[in-house]
Amino acid sequence: MKQKYLLRLFILTLSLSIFLGSVSSSYSQNPPSVLFKQQALSQEIKGYAKRHVDNNENMKTELIKDLYEDNSVGLTKSQIGEIYETEYTQLKQQKSADNNSFWNQLPKDLSDWIVIVIGGMGWIYAATSKVVNKWITTIIEKIGDWSYKQLSGLPFFEDINLKGYRKALGKKYEKLNISFSDNHSLEMRDVYVPLKVSGSKDYQLIEVEHALNDYKRLVVKGAPGSGKSMLCRSLCIEYVDDKLKYLLEQPIPLLLELHGLKESNLTVETLKKKLVEICALNDFPKADNFIDNGLKKGRLFLLFDGLDEVKSEIRSSVIEVIKIFLDTYEKCRVIITCRAAVYDNQFINVVDQTLEIEEFRDRQIRDFLKAWESQMPTGKSAEQLMEELRKRPRIMELARNPLLLTMITDLYTKTFFILPHSRGDFYKQATEIFLERRDTEKNIANDYEGKDKRRVLQSLALYLYDSQQQDRREISYDSMRNKLNEVLPSLNLSPNDTNPIIKEICDRSGLLLCLDGGENYKFAHLTLQEYFAAEALRENEKDLINKFKIDTVAWREIVKLWCGLATDSTNLIREVYEKDPLAALECLADAQVVDETLANKIIEYFKQQLLSQEDTDNIAKALAAVAADYRPRGKALLQFLIDIMEKDDNLSHKQAAAKTLSYTNLPQVVETLATYYHQPHLLEVRQELIRMGDLAVSTLESIAMKDCEEAMDDLVAIGTHDAADALNKLLDYPQLEEKAAWRVATVLDKLKEDETISDRF
Repeated sequence: MKQKYLLRLFILTLSLSIFLGSVSSSYSQNPPSVLFKQQALSQEIKGYAKRHVDNNENMKTELIKDLYEDNSVGLTKSQIGEIYETEYTQLKQQKSADNNSFWNQLPKDLSDWIVIVIGGMGWIYAATSKVVNKWITTIIEKIGDWSYKQLSGLPFFEDINLKGYRKALGKKYEKLNISFSDNHSLEMRDVYVPLKVSGSKDYQLIEVEHALNDYKRLVVKGAPGSGKSMLCRSLCIEYVDDKLKYLLEQPIPLLLELHGLKESNLTVETLKKKLVEICALNDFPKADNFIDNGLKKGRLFLLFDGLDEVKSEIRSSVIEVIKIFLDTYEKCRVIITCRAAVYDNQFINVVDQTLEIEEFRDRQIRDFLKAWESQMPTGKSAEQLMEELRKRPRIMELARNPLLLTMITDLYTKTFFILPHSRGDFYKQATEIFLERRDTEKNIANDYEGKDKRRVLQSLALYLYDSQQQDRREISYDSMRNKLNEVLPSLNLSPNDTNPIIKEICDRSGLLLCLDGGENYKFAHLTLQEYFAAEALRENEKDLINKFKIDTVAWREIVKLWCGLATDSTNLIREVYEKDPLAALECLADAQVVDETLANKIIEYFKQQLLSQEDTDNIAKALAAVAADYRPRGKALLQFLIDIMEKDDNLSHKQAAAKTLSYTNLPQVVETLATYYHQPHLLEVRQELIRMGDLAVSTLESIAMKDCEEAMDDLVAIGTHDAADALNKLLDYPQLEEKAAWRVATVLDKLKEDETISDRF
């Protein structure tokens, strides 16, 4: 098939050279005539008509008129509409099954020539020997590739270019690469669980698809590993599968990973060139004109991923350039992703809404685990994993993050792995397993000890954060080699071990990824890089404190992870508290040893903040992490929150306490919240119980048994199999049967829809 395509492309190139002269050189050196520009614009409009007919869509004359209203060739809106409607009508009437083929896109007077030439070449091809055939095929492929690159970008070839681009995107993003897993990858369409984002009001959760319909320009923020990058890649897959139809203009996505912006003098033009480079990397070379027209007409869907990964020294200038870029090309859709802790409303005046990716709820965790059922060993199951997570609130907190849930699930499929109870222990055990992994298929032992590979990763992680290079995510091979020349001798290894030890880490642990054929490397995820940086500074508390004070954003997660490793975190937390009180509170949840006076001071401060602030979500999550600890400090804080619910008459105080209690993921909290279920001034309690998912099902079932339709609705909102079973039990009661029946059907329909989620993504 590829040979036929290349052969046709080659012949087309020759034919065009005969009839049009040297197209590529004349196009690039001499401005085309107005007539040629009109023909090119007409071809673009006809391309839209063809796509709409191919997709069985209704005529969209007004949309096309608006898209091409501002043209430089003098076409009026009525002329634009006439071109579109005429082409649409003709295509609609065509009955040929082959009306989408390459042949029918060619000018008629050229087709006869192509048929004659192909026939002649086919006869010659068949008459030659196998060796000559192979030689001719190679020549044709090379000339075809060269021809494609020379002619790519011309309006006449746009449909062909976009087909290549679409195919390349599919190849790049259809696999969810899990480098640290034995399975290495899963199908994105199978494993992707639609993310939910918080709306402008508390508890208003909407699926991203609906958010895109409501808002053209979005900032999407979230925790590390919450799925921000996966969201962008899934939108690319939707485009590949032609499932962005719910967006009226059916835009073409371009995914730009912002950590690759290293220029301190970035401009709008250099940013535009980055988009051209993205096309070139995805089988669409010479896309300058396509990008320029697409930006002006709003045909592009700009996915700017990872604002937080831009080095802090240039982040502000990058933000300003993106603002100007979006103001310049105001018709384009855009999503900008960023860690919640980093984003400070920098784009508030140029986007329509800022949304935050919500943590996975129980149903989403269960949906995610379906893709792993076949990997579960005898004696383990997805249901058992859910039970284990419920017994470990701190690990359940991790499991609500897609990246960490991936790690947890992959490790759980190992028969020997037992889930730990703390975040620090989880990271430690996980990386130990990854670093000790052998090549089981070939039964080849590791050449290097896990502790040596760990030291290599620690040094590289710290170097990436400390170095002056602009990109904190990628390291060149030369820089890595120079760094390891310093490190390896201390491990009693030679610089000659650089390549073998890096290869073993990449091939077996998957914690480090080889890029660009070995020219560059990066950690499998920023969270892992941060963990190894924290390990590297385990014995260098003073250095870490200084780094945090200089750049609280970059070192925030590292400081928190460090507290889970250090024997005594008192001094560091005291210093952090002076600079960023909330970060200090978050450190308490992970710290092994902290001075009691300091810990109580921080907790008391945030108790007051919880009761006095309007936006308490981050405070509630941090306090909940401390309250979930079974040790005395956690128990005391938990009792304080329960006392607020029972004894404090202030409504806002009760609401804040209820939110914090729900974030603890503790089973005993459910009964406390349920006590206030029927109080009309505490409607938030219902939402907190919904957030707790399966933990609240049994209690809500008991409330529903008392003919409470609100509890039935909340079971529908939870939407898990346990919730469906609870509703199903209500059918046994005549007075509840009618009310429960349609709610059972609603949940079952949703579960059935989720099971076929891969058909939509």
